[in-house]
Amino acid sequence: MEKLLFKLDKFEGPLDLLLVLIKKNKVNIYDIPINTILQQYLEVIADMQELDLEVSSEFLVLASTLLHIKSKMLIPKHEEESEEDDPRQDLVEKLLEYKKYKRIAKLLSEIENAGYKNITKEPEKLNIPKKTEYTLQGIGINELYKAYKSAFSKLERRLPPPKRSFEGIVGHEKVSVRMKVRNIWKNISSNGYLSFNNLFNEVSSRAEAIAAFLAILELIKMEKILAKSENTENSEDIMLYPTDNTDAFNLEDIED
Repeated sequence: MEKLLFKLDKFEGPLDLLLVLIKKNKVNIYDIPINTILQQYLEVIADMQELDLEVSSEFLVLASTLLHIKSKMLIPKHEEESEEDDPRQDLVEKLLEYKKYKRIAKLLSEIENAGYKNITKEPEKLNIPKKTEYTLQGIGINELYKAYKSAFSKLERRLPPPKRSFEGIVGHEKVSVRMKVRNIWKNISSNGYLSFNNLFNEVSSRAEAIAAFLAILELIKMEKILAKSENTENSEDIMLYPTDNTDAFNLEDIED
């Protein structure tokens, strides 16, 4: 018989060597040809000794186990002995259990190696913007909106018909909120205050009125102006004053 060649450094133990021999001979693990496997097993151990490799006691114990099984299989069976009393049964069970644990170990190793491919990053501190506190004195945001509706209704009465009545004839008017922010801020900075009613008395269209109101909200949100309710001789008004906030603001951050 041609001698089988093996890489001796791949054996993790005697059971591992036995599984390799079974695979090389392409035999059924439940019907191991003990005589053939034992011969090859002893040859591998002899090769290990020739190469001055340390042969652990486990390899020798399994060799004696194989010899014991071979001797039991050579003894004729008595009539009362069952066919199920196979001397190889314990060895087969050990091999199957070893294969199962070896498969589990391989799976765990693959999971461990997959973890090395993951790149983790330390959590960063999130800069959560503070909640906007509108600079309003004596009024709430609802009162500010009511004042806008009142000014807008007065504007409605003195303006010509809306441009939607002439759709298809003239284009839609566009008013820049950014420009309104700039103009209102310039007015308040120069005069020190601005009357809410006077501001809306000077607008000439609905689009401009909406843009003006949005500009006021933007300035309040940026804490650049303070809205304060005041009573005059003739009516109630909302006065807009500059705050002490000297931070520069970027008009590009304002949605038009």
